[in-house]
Amino acid sequence: MRETEEVLSLDLEDNDYLYRIRRGKRVVYVSVLHADIIPLDHRTDGPKILSNLRCLPEWNEEWKTLTVTKSPNGVECTFNKFSPHALDHRAILTCADHRFNLLKLEHRERISDRISRVVVCGRVCVLKIARFRHELEALEKEIRAYGVLMNHRFSLVPEFIGFVYEEEENRVIGFLIEELHGRHPNIGDLRTCKYTVQQLHSIGIIHGDLNRYNIIITGHEARLIDFEASTLQKEGQHEEASDELRKLTEKLLDSSEEGLR
Repeated sequence: MRETEEVLSLDLEDNDYLYRIRRGKRVVYVSVLHADIIPLDHRTDGPKILSNLRCLPEWNEEWKTLTVTKSPNGVECTFNKFSPHALDHRAILTCADHRFNLLKLEHRERISDRISRVVVCGRVCVLKIARFRHELEALEKEIRAYGVLMNHRFSLVPEFIGFVYEEEENRVIGFLIEELHGRHPNIGDLRTCKYTVQQLHSIGIIHGDLNRYNIIITGHEARLIDFEASTLQKEGQHEEASDELRKLTEKLLDSSEEGLR
């Protein structure tokens, strides 16, 4: 009996297609390195992607990653040419180390390609992952920022709940945070937002991507989300912080949907 298979994620470049696929209780990765292997109108359709991949003689073998290429001899497959990605353990050490199996989480709603709502112990949380290796750097930057925030007991951000892993606990690919309920600010909230940003700067973090959609007004507080573009401010270097604060008014007046997910 065939295991249940589902395409979870995809990332398409010219002649380079990455697929993240669930096979039963496992997650495997496929790199397709030739445009002719999967027809153009099949490349983003989960069932059609799987239909093409199942034609490969090697498909039902045991492997974690599969690299598919084309040569004069035909289509060729290589097992485990690259390793499944994982977050740098040094970044993980900066935050609380509760770990959850990604495949056992109850998924509620997809917010974006990498962000979704899930249920953890009866509580709805926000899940953020790196689907593929090239997305790790931004996620590690955000986790390091949360480490600093937690060390300073900074409360104007979501609670960091824990990490999520695929298959093995040491292969962490994302994290869980509290879901905030509130509204995005307008210019009338400038004073409240300015206070929060100043508090963030006071512990040495530059947010890096302040826009209306990365600020949530909850009660009388402005709370910040999305630290993927954050930087740690070095002592005596205040120019970036001043610039970020100076542009806050402009960001709150911006009626575009820049940053909306």
